Amino acid sequence: MLGYVVAGALTLAVLVGIVVVIAGGGGGSSGGSDAEAGLQDTPPPWQPEYDHLQERLNALKLPNFAETVTSYHVHALVEVYVNGKQVAVPANIGIDQAAQTVSPLHTHDTSGVIHMEADRPYPFTLGELFDVWGVEFTDDQLGSYTSQDGEKLQVYANGKPVKDPVDLKMSDHDEIVVGYGKPGSFPTKPKASFPPGL
Repeated sequence: MLGYVVAGALTLAVLVGIVVVIAGGGGGSSGGSDAEAGLQDTPPPWQPEYDHLQERLNALKLPNFAETVTSYHVHALVEVYVNGKQVAVPANIGIDQAAQTVSPLHTHDTSGVIHMEADRPYPFTLGELFDVWGVEFTDDQLGSYTSQDGEKLQVYANGKPVKDPVDLKMSDHDEIVVGYGKPGSFPTKPKASFPPGL
């Protein structure tokens, strides 16, 4: 009888351990392993990654893209810096013309303006932007860069530091700076501004 009790307790402990492992993993990509497919962990420049874009979108479960007058359509401005140098936020993040795929989270040009266009209001996050872009991004990693030797990842939204960058919800007209390097090596507010009419 004691053997059955011990075996049952061990089985329960293993199951609890599996649940903890599955539920854990904070501070990283927001949609699980499929949302991390094809993410670039290299130095910049980072072009939009399309080979695994649909796989990542399926995992992220974002709302449907909808370009209508009544759809949800807001914008944020994002600038990225590595060791004091600005890194281009490329055109057509989330827009794979060859596959005719359009993410509700996308760019049209290199201005840093992020379009959030969906069939309903949705709390898009900075982590989801980098997942759609196809760039490795956690609370302490950007591409191939991780915190070390006094250099670290820092994110500012509207001039204020962000403690949990991956889960930062982007609202209309937010101005966001993502910077890796020594503190003070990049601005805390974007140099650019929103184009007229946005």
